[in-house]
Amino acid sequence: MTTRQLPSPTTTLAASTTEGGDETSTTAGPAPGRVHPDIVTGLVIIALCLAVWGVTLAFDDVPAAISTGMGPETFPRLVLGVIIALSCWLALTASNRCRPEIEAVHPMIYATAAALGGVMAAMAVFGIHGAVVASVIGIGRLWGERRLPLLATIAVGMSLSLHFAFVRGFGIGLPRGLLQTWLS
Repeated sequence: MTTRQLPSPTTTLAASTTEGGDETSTTAGPAPGRVHPDIVTGLVIIALCLAVWGVTLAFDDVPAAISTGMGPETFPRLVLGVIIALSCWLALTASNRCRPEIEAVHPMIYATAAALGGVMAAMAVFGIHGAVVASVIGIGRLWGERRLPLLATIAVGMSLSLHFAFVRGFGIGLPRGLLQTWLS
């Protein structure tokens, strides 16, 4: 029995560049003069975070006599700091990764973005707890999950977790919607 020897990738690449004539070869590696997309993404995220950080500088100070827990600017700045650190890591380690192939955007991305816009509208009406329940169930169904009891359990669990972590743990009041304000 004879085994067939396949040509090495180096031999194939050398043959394709010499036989092609006018054609350019498609080799792996960075294109000259192009910035890695992860660097651009990291820098854009950092710029957006710094803009939002600037918005937190305009927050009103809470008098120390009535202040409980963190101030209104502390938690957003904490989250922004974590996002900035992760974005720096993304940009600084981009040279260690190969360039991703750019694929077409799946239509589910647009449907999910529209659903998140609906979550913001639900938050204005129902408050954070109603919006969390609606978003977990709605987006879960959108993504194909059909077990409604499972989605409802996760939704209620997330809503309770948010309440106990932020309201009870950090002393931060969560957004109340029009319906919650009207009922109380």
